[in-house]
Amino acid sequence: MKISQVANAVAFSTIIITPSVMAETIVLDGKLDEPQWQQATAFNTFYKVVPATLEQTKKQVNAKVYSNEKGIYVGIINYQSAETRKKQFNIKDNFMQGEFNRIYLDFGGDGSSGYLFATTLGGGTQDAVLTPQLTTDYDWDGDWQSQYFEHDDYWSTEVFIPWHTVSFHHSAGENGLSEVGVSIQLYDIANNFIYASQKQTISNSDFYLAMPKVSAEIPNQQQLAFIPYITQQNDLSDRQGDKGQTDVGFDLIYKPAHHQKLSVSVNPDFGQVDSDDVNINYSAVETLRTDKRPFFTQDISVFNVQAEQNTKLIHTRRIGAGSDDGSENITPIDAAVRFVHQGEQLQLGAFAVEESNLDTDAGKSFYAARAKYRQNNWQTGLLTTHVKRPYLDRSASTLAWDSQYQSATWSLQGALLLSQIDTDAEINTTQTGNGLSLNLGYQFSPNTKITNRYLKLNDQFDNRDMGYLVRNDWQYAQSEFEHSVNYSNDWVTRVKHVVKLSHESNGASQRLPAWQTYSSQFMLTTGAQFNLTFDYLTQGEQDNLGFNTTAFTQPSSQGVRLFYQSPYVGDFSWAASFEYDKEGFDSTSTQYAVDLTWMPHANWSIKWNNYLRTGEGWLVANQQNVISEYDRDYFASNIIVNGLITDKLEWSSSIQVAFLDAKAQQTFAVQEQGDLIKQDIDTSFEDNRLTAQFKLRYRMGPFSDVFFVYRRGSVDSASYDRDSIGQNSYGNRTSTLWTNPIEDSVTFKVRYLF
Repeated sequence: MKISQVANAVAFSTIIITPSVMAETIVLDGKLDEPQWQQATAFNTFYKVVPATLEQTKKQVNAKVYSNEKGIYVGIINYQSAETRKKQFNIKDNFMQGEFNRIYLDFGGDGSSGYLFATTLGGGTQDAVLTPQLTTDYDWDGDWQSQYFEHDDYWSTEVFIPWHTVSFHHSAGENGLSEVGVSIQLYDIANNFIYASQKQTISNSDFYLAMPKVSAEIPNQQQLAFIPYITQQNDLSDRQGDKGQTDVGFDLIYKPAHHQKLSVSVNPDFGQVDSDDVNINYSAVETLRTDKRPFFTQDISVFNVQAEQNTKLIHTRRIGAGSDDGSENITPIDAAVRFVHQGEQLQLGAFAVEESNLDTDAGKSFYAARAKYRQNNWQTGLLTTHVKRPYLDRSASTLAWDSQYQSATWSLQGALLLSQIDTDAEINTTQTGNGLSLNLGYQFSPNTKITNRYLKLNDQFDNRDMGYLVRNDWQYAQSEFEHSVNYSNDWVTRVKHVVKLSHESNGASQRLPAWQTYSSQFMLTTGAQFNLTFDYLTQGEQDNLGFNTTAFTQPSSQGVRLFYQSPYVGDFSWAASFEYDKEGFDSTSTQYAVDLTWMPHANWSIKWNNYLRTGEGWLVANQQNVISEYDRDYFASNIIVNGLITDKLEWSSSIQVAFLDAKAQQTFAVQEQGDLIKQDIDTSFEDNRLTAQFKLRYRMGPFSDVFFVYRRGSVDSASYDRDSIGQNSYGNRTSTLWTNPIEDSVTFKVRYLF
């Protein structure tokens, strides 16, 4: 079939026609020398979007898009000479510290969802799924390939994304062609500039809707994928004898069409290969961690409900977490199933996961269902979840109705939230709660916008069985104004000003401490960056210190932060920050951070990150209505080594230590009316932690890998009298942690996509 072509320059809203099928096959080598590229759609006009001057250029980047029955190809030529460009490999989804291209694709061409594919000069990659609310989830992994090529005057890259990589709906016209949204960017690392094929970034609310479209002949396809895995883990410690464990399971994926997908897992591959970072958290707010387990990263955007302050009805780390009887830190999962349907206007999704009952009914059952309707600039939908916890005689359900509107200037996101907890079948106790989330934004220009956020959760709202929330019994409001000024001189290219004003209260109408912030970001012509931030925390009632402690008055405080990031060019880069602020009742604190990066080779990088916070006003709840103000020193350090041994063999390692010395200055009993009465109690303590991981990964292809991982971890936490705190050196503590591990294991894992 012969399809008409559009030549050369591409206008902002032009619809372009891409050639379909040709006899020759494109070989991914980064050279763009196959005959198909000569007839592909050309993107020759790019715009400087960071800083957002929207200055046009035809000499910085050229890109071409081509499609056939297999998928979509993107070729990009970046005109950067060998002397000015930076080449560097990065482990998948890690920070890119070399020149790189971003490709945003909306396979349905209707703004319903988007995907990011990024590749560096050096072979590093990132991929992510983007929701219609323009949030980005880098935990998603897709089936795609890329290669780069270097010339003295430019470097180029070729990217291939098969049609089956994602689930999407497409509508073919009378000519048999469907529209696909494509946006292409070059990140110029020497000066932190971004050049794009459209006059927008994802910070614009209508980024998807305004994406240039290409037309492609998308074939009707079915896909059946089988991904078995085997994991062998051995505990090397002698504490409980031989603790070898073998897990075998598989994922089965069936796509009868591009817009439908059924995923079934038997003893699914839910084991995390990578360890979580060291985290010492004594606050009442749970640390929010991401999830890279394959079953949960695929098609997750269908289930997304955007609510403020990271309020989530589905937080997948709950699934397969600790058992309800406390016997298992990770609960085995017997089976899981998920189905999604993405129609032209209606999207449907559902999943179910069954944990092992562990012979005590301590496992849990998780269910979720989603329906969403969209029309042009708006969408609305329902999400419901249900969790059964037989060991606790507890069931939990949530419901959300969310809506969204987007235009070139306005964006509106809202969600009504409901929760219900049923406990003790005999007494039939029921707890119901509700909440409201709103986000209203207005884009005055590419350099100026305002965003207003509001969240209200009553004291009965509880979504923690499957979801995540910072707290309930909360009313949070924030207005954020952002304005950038672009310059053309020898010193500064852009200054961004951000003002955030917030208010917080609880259901008893008590005003809570709330942050007010002004920050300015200076982007220097050298490629360096300097930030200056002023914070003010208003006086308010502190009612969320932990253990259901009675609210007491926390005085206002203020602080200043300085941050500097050196240019990314060269073999060495660094960043440093300093913060000075008031905290507690009438104390001060200082905070220092230094991050060093050395890249001795284009395939290797060594990072050393260090953090120290010291001060005399750290407030912690020790038990209900007992709080202490600590003179504390918290030091954390992380050494990360990543590299490419061969084209397919990767090495990554991380050694993290954290030391917390908390010397109690004064301890108080909180009275019923919030009065503080001093207590003669010494609650001083130390908390020392270490985690180390050394990993080899051999990449055989998409979802096909061999992993060999050694992990070691330790925790040493104890109470001491205040005069004994901090007497032992960090070196001695590290030695003690290393020689007395609570985790000492080797894991061998193989998975393969058939």
